[in-house]
Amino acid sequence: MLYHGSVIKDLKVIKANAYSHTLKKNVAYFTEDRGYALSCCRKPEENFVTMGLREGKQHYYERFPNQLKVLYQGKKGYLYKIFESQNLVNTILHTWECDTDITIDECDIVEDIYEEILIEEAEGNLVIHRYEEIDLAEQKMHANYIRDHIEDEMNTVCRDFLEKHFSKLWD
Repeated sequence: MLYHGSVIKDLKVIKANAYSHTLKKNVAYFTEDRGYALSCCRKPEENFVTMGLREGKQHYYERFPNQLKVLYQGKKGYLYKIFESQNLVNTILHTWECDTDITIDECDIVEDIYEEILIEEAEGNLVIHRYEEIDLAEQKMHANYIRDHIEDEMNTVCRDFLEKHFSKLWD
């Protein structure tokens, strides 16, 4: 089974409209990892996720206080599922991509994304590195990186969100 997480309800297909740095073209993305798919259930203006695989397991790093709660608590999401990989290519570890639209087989409605992420953590599928557990120098490095790149074009949609949650952490 492969997942695609979204805050958009009632999708029938996942469109190939996200750029793939691996395939160098627009693709539809899916993942084998339910925890990662949950983290994708967010609005574009809150597009700030710091998650990646380490030793085969997803690790989520909070880069500002209560990041997980801010992004996901009390928010509804949708986990779109396909049961066969169809025309998808396994590009990087748990990531699958396809340059054509993919028809959805089933959808799980997630009433509280945050609670589901905590379940993934409790089941050992995900490691969460909470902000207060992260070394102060590392916290500052990430906050100041955001400060130094806040005007970059890629941050246009989420600039207000980044400024709201990082400006008080800047040097």
